[in-house]
Amino acid sequence: MTTAAADQPAPGSRRSLAAGLMALCVLLLIAVGAIWDTTPTEVSPADAPGREFSAQRAFAQIERFAVKPHPVGTAEHARVRDYLVGELRRLGLRPEVHEAVGVSPIDEQGDPVTAGRVFNIVAVIPGTAPTGRVLVTAHYDSVPEGPGANDDGAGTAAAVETARALTADGTRLRNDVVFLITDAEEAGLLGSEAFVKDHPLARGRNVVLNNEARGAKGPVLMFRSTESNSGLISTFGSAAPMPVADSVYAELMKLLNNDTDFTAFKPGGMAVLDSAYANGGTLYHSVLDDPAHVDLAALQQMGDNTLALVRSFGGADLARLSTGGDLVYFNVPPGLLVRYPTWAASLLGGVALLAVLALIFLARRRGAVTGRRTLLATALALVPIGAGAAVGAFFWDLLKVLRPGLSGTATTTPYRPELFWLAVLMLAVTILVTWYALLRRRVGPAELALGVLTWAGLIALGLGIVAPGASHLAAWPALGAALGGLAALRCPPRWRVPVLTAALVPGALILLPSAWNTLPMGLRYAGYAPIPLTILFGGLLLPVIETLWPRRRTPLIPLTALVVSLALVATGLLAEPIDKRHPRRTSLAYGLDADTGKAVWLTSNKPDPWARRYGGAPATGHPLAELWGGGADLLSPARTAPLPAPTLRVLEDTTRQGLRTLRVRLHSARGATMVGLRVAGDTTTVTSLTVEGRSLTPDPVGFVFDAAGPGGVEASLTVKAPAGKIRLLVTDVSRNPGELSALPGFIPPPDWLFLGDTKISVTRSYTV
Repeated sequence: MTTAAADQPAPGSRRSLAAGLMALCVLLLIAVGAIWDTTPTEVSPADAPGREFSAQRAFAQIERFAVKPHPVGTAEHARVRDYLVGELRRLGLRPEVHEAVGVSPIDEQGDPVTAGRVFNIVAVIPGTAPTGRVLVTAHYDSVPEGPGANDDGAGTAAAVETARALTADGTRLRNDVVFLITDAEEAGLLGSEAFVKDHPLARGRNVVLNNEARGAKGPVLMFRSTESNSGLISTFGSAAPMPVADSVYAELMKLLNNDTDFTAFKPGGMAVLDSAYANGGTLYHSVLDDPAHVDLAALQQMGDNTLALVRSFGGADLARLSTGGDLVYFNVPPGLLVRYPTWAASLLGGVALLAVLALIFLARRRGAVTGRRTLLATALALVPIGAGAAVGAFFWDLLKVLRPGLSGTATTTPYRPELFWLAVLMLAVTILVTWYALLRRRVGPAELALGVLTWAGLIALGLGIVAPGASHLAAWPALGAALGGLAALRCPPRWRVPVLTAALVPGALILLPSAWNTLPMGLRYAGYAPIPLTILFGGLLLPVIETLWPRRRTPLIPLTALVVSLALVATGLLAEPIDKRHPRRTSLAYGLDADTGKAVWLTSNKPDPWARRYGGAPATGHPLAELWGGGADLLSPARTAPLPAPTLRVLEDTTRQGLRTLRVRLHSARGATMVGLRVAGDTTTVTSLTVEGRSLTPDPVGFVFDAAGPGGVEASLTVKAPAGKIRLLVTDVSRNPGELSALPGFIPPPDWLFLGDTKISVTRSYTV
């Protein structure tokens, strides 16, 4: 830490250079090793022993059912369900098709409630002396635009292969094992909500292992769990053969909009572990989410972990499963999951900050730094961290300006993201070394290093109090660097760089891998974690960087870093393919007002060149856009298609004590999979609304019902009885992209685009 010490090798000298370069190489190798340690590579063959999980066998299942899009309410969806039921029966199980009505637990303020008819698949392997149940869950429906081989064909196939391995084993576990393949997850978590609400197996003591995918490869990360998770995480860390997990993601999920069936299971009182892989995010909700793009190594890790956890939880006394508190957890090589109670996070943060303050005190006493400059450096250390977050916030938008075709991905991830990821990290380096070069002589290198270290200690303590699951990102690196600085003050000069290097190992194990591993979340989020974490690690690395700092021409360092960053961005833009083998998403919706005979096109507020022909004025305030446009933002007139309007039939109409109750049946004459109802806001106020027996209170504004079926949907609504009649808006919606080709005026997109988030809606009003 005390690079100003008189007997230390001068910066830029050969001796200093060699020591610094070796230190940097060692730390980078440690970081790369930590990243590689969580990357799945092994795949078990199809002829693996029967009691083991085989990715090859599971993949054979995916090849049979995830061949076409199978959203709810379609014939292909029914075929996939029948196939899975048949496979479970072939294993000797007795699967049940749980038919129910689900209501989305996702709160969309001001929007109609999403509900739907669901067909969950439930199969049970009875336990010998159950203390609870272990549920293996995944969803079998897909989005309309892709076959869903990863999302969630991988999770579904992993469940079937796990069931096969358990039945082949011949040894029954203590607890019941339930295989729950949920329906309508993509429509709004409807199947899982219906199971929690309606099925008797949802009662009692349940541990849920939910498997998902937000990409096509990479480590299967257990990214969140229900609270009071000490027993869950401890079992996961000890039983799973490759337990990749980090509690920082649980904290991030509180900030980001990312729902899985976890969202429905959690209110049901279940103990849930939510896992997914996310690399290759460009294929998420894409036409390319097919069997050819399933990574067998990721599938193997998912299955190995699931099978091992089923056996561990299945043989345990679930009544004794500890729920005494939450844990902080993260990975370190070789394959270890470090974990400790969250109450220790604030204590650890306090210890780290005290160690930093002790280092500052001792450095001042030795004359290595001055108090005034250290305070100034601490204030100035916020500049690179804030600048990095700002650059990261606009990085994706800048890339889209430079290459507009990049915008068509669901996860803001290019097909070849690695060069962009390296560019993000190099931009962080550029910001840090520019700041250091400008202030090194004016403030002092040791003071600047202490300034960053002080913030690391403050962040460690702050996160330990408000977000303990993320506290380890700063606590261990700060504590290690502070203790290393204290040791360096007392050791001979020739040992200082090795001592500082050893002290920075926690940072290399935690900060750089965390920065790299959060990049698959999407380049839109580069400012959340990757850039700030890289800058924080670089700041802790400043004493080592100082040993490499040249005596002259120091502006070349930030200039070189900037050139490398720009070169990586430019190369990434040039290397990124945009063609029929690497298509981008485009969005388009068609809405027909059957009352007026007028129709509109709706597309996003930043349309691609093809969709721009359908974009016009902002759609705000237009009824079709507000109700059923699917989030579209631009609207233009369209030619009227000969589409029959949905029908409404009043079954019962009563008025009592100033409240009018209507029981109605909605039906799509054109066979659309979704129908919806909303009361025109200027005619009355809804006090209660029920659809197919499920109440949608409180404060319903309407509903849209998925998988309505040929018989339609029955709804009952109670409104404040007006003096005159009320107006009901009835809409049916189809989401098959192929149906757009039958609409007048539709021009197919070029082969480098595919249609996603497609909706065709017909709306008619009824006055009753």
